[in-house]
Amino acid sequence: MLLRDHPLHALAILEAATLECKQRDIYTPEVREALDFLHSHIGREWLIPQFRYHAQLNEVDLDIEAQQQALRAIFPGIRESVKDLLGKQMDALARQFTGTHDMKVKVEIDRLSSELVKLDRPWVFVAR
Repeated sequence: MLLRDHPLHALAILEAATLECKQRDIYTPEVREALDFLHSHIGREWLIPQFRYHAQLNEVDLDIEAQQQALRAIFPGIRESVKDLLGKQMDALARQFTGTHDMKVKVEIDRLSSELVKLDRPWVFVAR
C-alpha cells in the first residue's frame, strides 16, 4: 500500500513493529516504506535513522530485549513528530477553507482534529 498522505498509517505500522519485535522480524517492506515516508515529513532528523537501525537488526547481532527497549524509547518521538505534522496539515487546510469554504476541506479538518485528540493521549506500551 502506498503511504502518500497517510502519516497515521505509517505511524500504526511502526507502532506494531515496536510492539511485535520480540515475536517476528519487523524490518519488512511495509516498515521500510513507512520509515521512508516519515523520514521526509518529520522534523527531528535523527529519529527515523535510529528507528531503522534498531528495526533492521538481524538474528546474528540481535538482543530482542535491547531492540524493543530502543524502539520503545524512539517511537514516542516519532509519534510526537506525526502529531506536529498533522497540526501543520490542519493549519494549512484551515487557511484553505477560509478562502474557499469547500466543505470537503472542512470534513478533512474535522477528521484530522479527531486523530489529533487520539494522539494527545500518552502512548502506552503494551507487550504483545
